[in-house]
Amino acid sequence: MEPPKRVMVVEDNEPNRQLLKDLLEMVFLCEVDAVEDGEKAVEKTENDPPDLILMDVSLPGMDGVEAMLRIKKQHPQGGPPCLALTGYAAENQKRALLAEGFDGFLPKPFDVPQLLDTLSAYLTRK
Repeated sequence: MEPPKRVMVVEDNEPNRQLLKDLLEMVFLCEVDAVEDGEKAVEKTENDPPDLILMDVSLPGMDGVEAMLRIKKQHPQGGPPCLALTGYAAENQKRALLAEGFDGFLPKPFDVPQLLDTLSAYLTRK
């Protein structure tokens, strides 16, 4: 049997962080490390990157874009896939985040069926 996928949730909003953690643990049986800021995310992924990162773009201190770029720079193959979480869901914002280096995009507030579909696509990849 395959070991559980490891996911890091980087989200400063406690209800959103808990919702994502609960969904990932209960629906996808993932091991979840949930942190509230970019600095912690960069530090925790340096030596032991997860299989997937869900990164809020608007974080206090180091924003999500900077944290994602630092994480990707730490790892020779670019690190784990990193999905942007943001309330700015306009098409030009999505394109800008993908151009910055995010691998995907999840708009807030979360549409749970869309969230589950997107997470499933990333968590079932080999």
